[in-house]
Amino acid sequence: MPDNMSKIVKTMCLLLLTVSMYGCVHKKDKQEYITLGALLPLTGAESDEGLRAFNGLQLAKKEINESGGVMGKMIDIITLNDRGEEDYAVQQYHNLRGKGVVAIIGSSYSGVTTAIAKASEKDGIPVISPTASDPGVTRGRKNVFRAIFTDDYQAKAMAYFAYNSLNTRNVLILINENFASYKRAAEVFEISFREYGGQIAAVEYYSAEEDYPGILAKYAINKPDLIFCPEDYLPAAKLINCVHEHGFEGVYKLGTDAWDGILTYVPHPEAMKNVYYSAPFSFDDPDEDVTRFVRNYFNIFSQMPLSGSATAYTCVYILKKAIEEAGNTNSHDIVSAMKKNVLDVITGRIQFDENNNPHTNVYVIQIDGGVYSTFEKLSL
Repeated sequence: MPDNMSKIVKTMCLLLLTVSMYGCVHKKDKQEYITLGALLPLTGAESDEGLRAFNGLQLAKKEINESGGVMGKMIDIITLNDRGEEDYAVQQYHNLRGKGVVAIIGSSYSGVTTAIAKASEKDGIPVISPTASDPGVTRGRKNVFRAIFTDDYQAKAMAYFAYNSLNTRNVLILINENFASYKRAAEVFEISFREYGGQIAAVEYYSAEEDYPGILAKYAINKPDLIFCPEDYLPAAKLINCVHEHGFEGVYKLGTDAWDGILTYVPHPEAMKNVYYSAPFSFDDPDEDVTRFVRNYFNIFSQMPLSGSATAYTCVYILKKAIEEAGNTNSHDIVSAMKKNVLDVITGRIQFDENNNPHTNVYVIQIDGGVYSTFEKLSL
């Protein structure tokens, strides 16, 4: 064989060996990862909540991988934007399934999460939402979980708080007629508040924030002790501004977990007096694990974590524990482990009931002097 031909053959053999080795390394790299998926609203009106959750996922991934990963493998989290749209979220769910994820975290709100949950029932992949609180999200679905309390539970807790801690006796309830979950929360609050001995001044329905002034005008003379309104943080901020402008400063304003993040959208600090809402987490909890989480989160993102960050972070640790207990990434085995496990996390003790709901603490958050703080910690 001529020398130049010999060189060509050697070069080709070396190239083939290199490609073969690269393929082996690439395959080995793939085997070293356990991949989770996440669906969050990263754009649109609800993007604040989605981005907070995204930060929580990244911190959990960083901590777990720096501590050796899961069963000796690193974890990866593929996060896709669901835009807060149900149909689009289902499309993105199938995109994640095509990428071989072993579990899915998401979404932030109940409507989109319900759409994802329905899509997941056939294949049985574990799905866990950080903040979807509608009881119907998990009811009757073996593979769908949440890391937050339900609307029913928090509504009962807030009725207890309104009657026993604030000593209010006369409440005006405002209900967004476009959302069944908010109607349900309002109904549970009303029933619970009456059972404690309180009275309901009125129940007012609205379809848009523009309805607030007309409703409040009806009660300008005979003001209630408290206004309760389960709502998202953006409409809730408009309500707080409107209440302030109409002279209801002495009236308590009470909301649910979706009010988390409201402070950014209320321009008048004095409007935040007597404002309270429920949350599954508070960054001023003196618990050692909470303090560590808050410190690490702030060091990376230069902001304090709110509930969505903490519950998303918690979701990753719930899945980590379940995968380790299962000893594999089979969907059925992970789901079974999640149902059995008891796990102490930064939001409290996670132990799922028959509908895959945890009974965690309810923090009553007060905003005083432009700062979020715990006013009370409840567990009914």
